Amino acid sequence: MRLIRLIDRRLEEAMIVLCCTIMVVGLSFTAIVRYFLSSTPLGKMTHMAEELSVFAFVFLLYFGSVLAARENGHFRVSAHLDMLPARLRHLRFLVGDLLWLGFCIFASWQGVKLVQTTMRSSEPSMSLNIPMQYIYAIIPLAFALTAFRILQRYALGRNRDEDAFGFVEGGGE
Repeated sequence: MRLIRLIDRRLEEAMIVLCCTIMVVGLSFTAIVRYFLSSTPLGKMTHMAEELSVFAFVFLLYFGSVLAARENGHFRVSAHLDMLPARLRHLRFLVGDLLWLGFCIFASWQGVKLVQTTMRSSEPSMSLNIPMQYIYAIIPLAFALTAFRILQRYALGRNRDEDAFGFVEGGGE
């Protein structure tokens, strides 16, 4: 049970740190080798490090989006919704979240189709020769996790007016 709680609380942060580390190490390696060690056998590995860094960056963006969904940190335009009567104000983000949830489900479904299509064509990445279905798998995974985090926020009552930074929306009253 403690492992599940740890995954629930730290999955996105751990993946972001891992992706950022891979990206920084890969790009640092590329810069050092390109400018100081280009004539060595390491010079031929820079394109592989660059491709790995690009994949890490893409994964980082997707996991960052999932983290923002978990923490209720996505941008929202809410000034017009603050004019709702007080008894309806707690529902002001429900429609937007339902649309967002529907989009996440649709994007996950389309991502699964993309992965399946790529599995049939067995397309490898240019430098690392990683089958692209493993790279594209981040799309359905991230959107499914985002949908889960949206539902989880409502199930646990974290859909209140406070955002990830502790600011209360519509706090001018």
